[in-house]
Amino acid sequence: MRQLGLGALGAIGGVLLALIIQDLLATAFLSNGTIPIGPGIVIGSLIPVLAVLGAVIAVLIYNRSLKRTSEKTPEE
Repeated sequence: MRQLGLGALGAIGGVLLALIIQDLLATAFLSNGTIPIGPGIVIGSLIPVLAVLGAVIAVLIYNRSLKRTSEKTPEE
């Protein structure tokens, strides 16, 4: 259950990061009032890609930290 919550927080973080990157790229590629098709497709796909990537990275970091803490505790 904890992994699901961390995955959701990672997805939210990925979406926020995508919005920032999207704004920066849109202003960089914006010329003559339109964005070219290639960069437009990349900019449009940033939100779902970074949301999934953020969820996966959050769960992986949690699992790694959980593994390290379980190795530190002595086995009885």
